[in-house]
Amino acid sequence: MPLTLKNDELLDLMKDFYTLTGIRFVLFDECYQEILAYPEAGTPFCSFMRKNADFDRCCRESDRIAFETCRGTKELTVYECHAGLIEATAPLTENGTIIGYIMFGQIADKGGKDAFLARLCDYCRNFTDEDTLRALTPKIRYKEKKQVSAAAKILDACTGYILLKEMVSPSRQKLFEELDAYVSGHLSENLTMESLCRIFGISRTRLYEAIKPYAHDGIALWIKGKRLEAAKRYLAETDMSISEISEAVGFADYTYFLRVFRKVTGISPKAYRKEHHS
Repeated sequence: MPLTLKNDELLDLMKDFYTLTGIRFVLFDECYQEILAYPEAGTPFCSFMRKNADFDRCCRESDRIAFETCRGTKELTVYECHAGLIEATAPLTENGTIIGYIMFGQIADKGGKDAFLARLCDYCRNFTDEDTLRALTPKIRYKEKKQVSAAAKILDACTGYILLKEMVSPSRQKLFEELDAYVSGHLSENLTMESLCRIFGISRTRLYEAIKPYAHDGIALWIKGKRLEAAKRYLAETDMSISEISEAVGFADYTYFLRVFRKVTGISPKAYRKEHHS
């Protein structure tokens, strides 16, 4: 679902989190795409290593697994990435639907530093040389376990604050555009509020809010209007029979279609075709 961001407020929060914890804060959309972060660049170790296509692929897969876990539980998830670095992700949930994720990571456990470095270097030899590792590993940031736990709790608390202040919210305009395109392409189907909510993964309230500025009389009348506009185009531009057009635009009852068309346009479909067919 497309998102609308209050970038300045969100960046201020990310900067405050970084000032307090020294850990990078990242926002992802529901499709797991990074859309905002502070600091903008990752840590020196991860930024360099991700230049390697295979290492970057492992990073993306590690993130995907974490997001999938988070999506399933709808709760904060703390884990180790494929390289053994500690990360955490928390879902941004509106009306029971996940609209994005916030994450921190690229840090290591200070208490197990020596064992971690040994595992990391052994693993990363698959992706780079010893000299590079010796230059990069001193730049890794370490935290005590209690610091990681505290940062994770703050990250989780940030989800509620972000949503309360509407720093991140679904884009009504973009959602409407997607909804309009979907309905236009599926007029022959049984389109209901319930089916559209299920298809777009949103609540009735969110669907109503998205369409309200563009359909003042409600979604049912809006869909009916789109069906009739499509019927007019078919009548004017094709040689389809009127019964075929009725079915194509979603009126299963042919008699009802004739009645509604006349009520809205003032004339019958046959008369409309006679006036407008080219």
